[in-house]
Amino acid sequence: MKSILVTGAGGSAGHNVCWSLRVSKDGRSLILTGSDVDRTSLELNMWLDYSFHLPGAHDRGYVAALNKVIEIEKVELVMPQPDPEVERVSKERVRIKTRVFLPDTQTVSICLDKFAALSRWHEARLRSEPVPISQDDPSLLSKIRRLDYPCWIRAREGAGGLLSSKVSSPNIVEHWVRFHWDQGIKADFVAEEYLPGRDYCFMSLWNNGGLVTSMIRERLSWIGHRLVGSGGTSKLNRVVHSDIVNKKALEAIRAVSKKPHGIFCVDLKEDARGVPCPTEINCRFTTNVHYLSLASIRLGHPEWNFPWIAARLALEEEIPDCPKTDALPDDLWFTKNTDMGFTMVQGNHWKAAEVF
Repeated sequence: MKSILVTGAGGSAGHNVCWSLRVSKDGRSLILTGSDVDRTSLELNMWLDYSFHLPGAHDRGYVAALNKVIEIEKVELVMPQPDPEVERVSKERVRIKTRVFLPDTQTVSICLDKFAALSRWHEARLRSEPVPISQDDPSLLSKIRRLDYPCWIRAREGAGGLLSSKVSSPNIVEHWVRFHWDQGIKADFVAEEYLPGRDYCFMSLWNNGGLVTSMIRERLSWIGHRLVGSGGTSKLNRVVHSDIVNKKALEAIRAVSKKPHGIFCVDLKEDARGVPCPTEINCRFTTNVHYLSLASIRLGHPEWNFPWIAARLALEEEIPDCPKTDALPDDLWFTKNTDMGFTMVQGNHWKAAEVF
């Protein structure tokens, strides 16, 4: 491993991928470059050897600028993190002068489109049928009236549960979407069944159709006060082992890709019967990937550092033996908070004493 470029390195997910690569077994020899559309955010990433301010992913000059960085730093692998850059790098991969670790272009497009992914899962009998909601739809009001309530409304594209909320009546749906449209937010929405149960993230790595390794964490609480809507980042997580979550997540991935390759992170929530259902899929790392890297350092398991494994797979380098499922032990807890860092607790042994 010699030279890697992480885009979106000024954001939390990109930063945590960079940290994971730097603390890996190859971290000392790695030349790590980061880019971002916000040059000021790159000041917060202390793990980079070099940093570059790039134009936005939808800018005409994006690929030329990216290739210039690749040429300057002799980059051998680009790992895009923000969804707009994942989309652009995927579509323009033949023009990009180095390796990427992404699924095929069609699979990436499905992962970025929540309605498309939900539709694939409906065909695979993993979810009920989703309903698209757009501003220029002449049948909008009748569609809203026919929805089963309560239901979940969210933006059709975007990370972190963007513009999402539980809604209980047609009136609330109409007010919710029109409020955002009136603010000039030109988003399409999707309506789907409301899932009230436990909340999981299944993170996995694939190589040419074969599962390399995976793990599940359960989200138990969220940062901030979420009185209306959803989104953001989880606060308390724990590792869980679950055959049914593994099964449903793998089915969800294979429903969107015949030959999975790269990174696949599937969010799942349980329905009223306790059956986990896929809600979202991403072909890049989630923000909390650094939890796995912290566990790999503290407990001496380099194979738990998923960004490091992903980079070695992409560069066709040897990797250690990896469990295909349930890679991490199920006695690990992780927590973080705004401007306070993050930590790991093993075996539910918290330092705070109970007061009775």
